[in-house]
Amino acid sequence: MAANSFGSILSALKKGDYQPVYFFSGEESFYTQQLLDYLEHHVLDESERSFNQTVLYGKETNMLQVLEEAKRFPMLSERMLVIVREAQHLKATDWELLIGYLEQPQPSTVLAFGHMHKKLDKRSKAGKAIKSKTVFLESDPLRDYQVIPWLEDHLKSKGFQAGKDVVAAMAEQVGTDLSRLCKEVEKLDVAMGDNRQLTAQDIERHIGISKDYNNFELVAAIARRDVAKAFKIAHYFSKNPKEHPVQMITGVLFNFVNNLIQYHSMKGVAEKQIATALKIHPYFLKQFAVASRHYNSTHAHFMLEELLDFDRKCKGVIPSSSNEYEHLREWLIKCAL
Repeated sequence: MAANSFGSILSALKKGDYQPVYFFSGEESFYTQQLLDYLEHHVLDESERSFNQTVLYGKETNMLQVLEEAKRFPMLSERMLVIVREAQHLKATDWELLIGYLEQPQPSTVLAFGHMHKKLDKRSKAGKAIKSKTVFLESDPLRDYQVIPWLEDHLKSKGFQAGKDVVAAMAEQVGTDLSRLCKEVEKLDVAMGDNRQLTAQDIERHIGISKDYNNFELVAAIARRDVAKAFKIAHYFSKNPKEHPVQMITGVLFNFVNNLIQYHSMKGVAEKQIATALKIHPYFLKQFAVASRHYNSTHAHFMLEELLDFDRKCKGVIPSSSNEYEHLREWLIKCAL
């Protein structure tokens, strides 16, 4: 079968173009959940579901039961629907049983598998058959550099208009979890009513992300060598440790410093190539241009070495009587003053 995307599969489903077998897998479960939910609520009318719709769970079933359900004929309906959620819990030997069914699936049944949080072994005989004979979708987690474009498109689909800085701050704080990103956009959709112009104040009010005190602003302050602002943010973090765990802050700083080192090594390279190499949205390139003027390559390597010590102190590898946020302030003093 041709390669499938979430959009192409959903578009076909909305047209009523149903195929005999679907298989949704991958480490990112958001698209799998969306497609299974759509099938569950749209393939059959409510009056048809009691006799013709079956939802099974991988931990509680086996392939013999799945195929028994799939081979049944519909009652007072054009088709049967069988959904297997959490199919990753089925035994390896179960998948071998599916191969025969895929050769001649029941034409009146729509059979859909949700193989959650992990990839299918496509090297196995069953994996090869599943990939070639089903509507197959494998979803990988978003990369950091893909979050802003995804969030921009999703906000636009809801009619929102937002500046790059607003989208970037929201993306940086919420992270790469598509389910959480989608929930936050839904929250905004309800809270904003007819107002479709998003500001930093709206994000802070409705999502709880401070427009002044977040990881995005910390990195921006460090890039500008705005020590006073960086210390204010670090102090705010220390007073709100649950919302701003040091482990997350450390990861953000490692990413920033590593990218700064790479940025220095790519002088004369086109901006588009730099953004691709660093795996960042082009919006952030100006931040590294500013940072590179404040911190040369030698200093950036020093920042990385000190960051490694900071991380070791936070993890207790290097004994220290200071707390984690004091270590953060120490790092700022050494590296940004």
